[in-house]
Amino acid sequence: MKRLSLIVRGVLGLVIFALVLEFCARVDDALSYGAAFWPPYNREILETRDSIGKRGRPGARFQKWKLNSLGFRGPELRSGSLRIACFGASETFGLYEAEGQEFPRQLERELNTRAGRNSFQVVNVAYVGETVATATLRVPEIVEQVHPSYAILYPSAAAYIWLPWVREGPALAASAATQAEPIPARFEWRIRERIRNLLKQALPSFIQTGLRQREIQAALAGYSVMDRVPEENVLRFRKDVSQLVVVLRAAGVEPVLVTHATAFGKTLSESDRDLLIAWRKFYPMLKEEGFLDMEQRMNDAIRDLAGQEHVLLVDAASEIPPGRGHFADFSHFTTPGAAVMASRLADGLQSVIDSQVRRGSADPPPRPAASSDRN
Repeated sequence: MKRLSLIVRGVLGLVIFALVLEFCARVDDALSYGAAFWPPYNREILETRDSIGKRGRPGARFQKWKLNSLGFRGPELRSGSLRIACFGASETFGLYEAEGQEFPRQLERELNTRAGRNSFQVVNVAYVGETVATATLRVPEIVEQVHPSYAILYPSAAAYIWLPWVREGPALAASAATQAEPIPARFEWRIRERIRNLLKQALPSFIQTGLRQREIQAALAGYSVMDRVPEENVLRFRKDVSQLVVVLRAAGVEPVLVTHATAFGKTLSESDRDLLIAWRKFYPMLKEEGFLDMEQRMNDAIRDLAGQEHVLLVDAASEIPPGRGHFADFSHFTTPGAAVMASRLADGLQSVIDSQVRRGSADPPPRPAASSDRN
């Protein structure tokens, strides 16, 4: 009986301890970010769905991520500026950079510094997990709302590892449903994410890598493991990027193509191999070496398309140094890495900046020199 009493008291103590931690986490969220005390508070509150798929929830905020009234990350639109839209996925949306330091925000500051006045506004229309095909479907709506003169295309090729994930369909005039879905009312432990982050910092890298390898093996059921991405997937990626270029130009928006940069250089260290395993956890059907091959082939497809269609090319894959100083993981930027990306993009757009300085921001924007003209 005494032993049972000790067990009950121990369990009760653990429950009270967990509840106190949860209470403290909710108070911290409320004081730090203005979060409501009871509703769910996680990255999912940033998203809603419409007829096309996931999109940003207008006016949503989670920690450092703030969406404007159109559901795009960043400030509200302002009048009297030349607008540049940034298309992409999580690398463009921004994950690990300090607040306000994702590359679209840094690019806007860089462009305006070089111009000597507030002539430019860069609008981050990217969303986590968005494919090129889905971005194309959203072009009519984005053009109607943002009225960009230029569009920076920083496509992530990883979604094309497995083609069933990539949606096909013609570009729509506008999304059929724009009203945000309500946030589901359910209880969630907010201490869970904090504990996960603490474990990532505390556990040695070899243990984390071993756990990821176990996750990969458990996820392989139903998939055949590939050494490299099939050529069909590369051709589909190129076709989708080409379609995005066509749709943008048809809407009067001049595209700028950007190759995809990663943390990996020509030689791989042991920590690089750990990063490849971390990447593969999201795409278990492709062997680690296949990711490097995929990046090379997909970037070659972007370079070839830029030359063929006379689109300005910024070769970020070649110009941004690899390594953990510029990348927080396999492909997402650190704050310094986003600064280098912004600088390289500003270099590519220098002719546009010069024209704005000469002509004034009210004049029609020039078309930038195509990549084939700059070589």
